[in-house]
Amino acid sequence: MKFLLVLTVCSAVAEVCLPPAEMWPLYDSHYDCATAGYLNSMGLMKEFGETKVNDDKIMVAFKCIEQPTEAVHHYRYSQ
Repeated sequence: MKFLLVLTVCSAVAEVCLPPAEMWPLYDSHYDCATAGYLNSMGLMKEFGETKVNDDKIMVAFKCIEQPTEAVHHYRYSQ
């Protein structure tokens, strides 16, 4: 199995969430995916900045979705 990280950014003030964003490539384990979820969430919060996060009450949620390896498409370059 592989794992797809999906992040969702929400504003508690506006009571709205942006569409979920799929983060590629796939991760080899749930641990790797979850760790990346926390790191990406922290990075987004830092990118938004303290003022915007506080003013808009921004939150980042994530989930790791199992992907069967058969569903993973491998692309090959051919001439």
